[in-house]
Amino acid sequence: MSGCPFARPEDINFMDPVVQENWYDAYAVLHRDAPVYFMPEIGMYVVTGYGDLDDILHDPVTYINDYSDDSAHPLLEHPRARALYASEGFERLMPLSVNVPEHKAYRRMIDPFLTASAVKKREPLIREVANQLVDGWIDKGEIEFIKEFADPLPMAIIAESLGFPRVDVPRLKRWSAAWVAPFARGLSEGEEIAAVRTHIEFQHYIHETAQAKRANPTDDVISHLVHGDYVDPHTGEARKLTDAEIVGISDHLLTGGNETTTFALSSGLWLLFRFPELYSQLQADRSKVRIFVEEALRVESPTQGLYRIAAKDVELSGVKIPKGATVHVRYGAGNRDARRFPQPERPILNRRNAASHIAFGAGEHVCPGGPLSRLEQNIAWNILLDRVTNIRPVPEKDDYTHIPGFWLRALKQIHMRFDPA
Repeated sequence: MSGCPFARPEDINFMDPVVQENWYDAYAVLHRDAPVYFMPEIGMYVVTGYGDLDDILHDPVTYINDYSDDSAHPLLEHPRARALYASEGFERLMPLSVNVPEHKAYRRMIDPFLTASAVKKREPLIREVANQLVDGWIDKGEIEFIKEFADPLPMAIIAESLGFPRVDVPRLKRWSAAWVAPFARGLSEGEEIAAVRTHIEFQHYIHETAQAKRANPTDDVISHLVHGDYVDPHTGEARKLTDAEIVGISDHLLTGGNETTTFALSSGLWLLFRFPELYSQLQADRSKVRIFVEEALRVESPTQGLYRIAAKDVELSGVKIPKGATVHVRYGAGNRDARRFPQPERPILNRRNAASHIAFGAGEHVCPGGPLSRLEQNIAWNILLDRVTNIRPVPEKDDYTHIPGFWLRALKQIHMRFDPA
């Protein structure tokens, strides 16, 4: 590993900005020497091997999402920021991240809107929005890709799917950014409080929307959440969701339904710049777009990792993990595991197991928005290939650095020059 700044696992700190800018040198060392490694700086057992990660993700009984006590705010480090939800907003619930069997009961309320067959019905809307965006800049010859395409496309789609008007997309994006801000970890108290206040604005907006849907339901997710029944998995009794549950499900879906796709589209463009042969292959054979989308998700996983709690003493790859310990499931590392994906750093458009990546997780808690994100990305790249050509970088404007953060991988910006097709 010539040029790798890390010789041993002990040299690696996931809170180090140098590590965060290029995770992959660190992953290579951990794969080699410590696929399960207790990292004292974050107080977690970091798991990087694909096989171990797959086992964890398919065992929601042993590895749980424990949201008891203050763990409903796992990313908020300052008590004053947490307390704002009680005094000014709604309890910050994450019903889509609770443990089994409650998790399945909540998922039943949204999954009918997010299966592959259900999201296929949104294809005309995705095409309409994507083409409208291209119409707005096709004569410019150059754009900042995130601002003018990768951001507004998925936000418009998930907003309308949930039941929010498209005109509200700009402020929805601001609220979504506040929701994910704590994922960077290490925010000051003032920064956390500012993010929470902005998120509370969003909570009240969702609540107002839900109240309107109670009186006048339409064909969208929030209308279904308001009028549908949550069936208790223990008693079989049905009830309506609370306001806090509706708010928690909706803000989770909006954020997860746009941020990941934005990150994946912008990283996909970066891959075309780094591996120009990919662009030629896609132009020559559109059937390869599907694998390109999967490889972009794998090579530059938008969510680099999340976490679980060990519900009992366990052992992984010879490392004993005590009950109650936090296990960091590092999706981005599993997707770069050479034992599963040879030449893991390269997007390969004939890779047979490309879709077996875990960028959306796996098992019981697999991301519900995965089918929608895949469809959006496939349509987006086909429309871009249809409508512009000679896509090329603008090196004087970009350094291809990422927003600092522990969990997510997002380019700060990426410019693109092009010619109309």
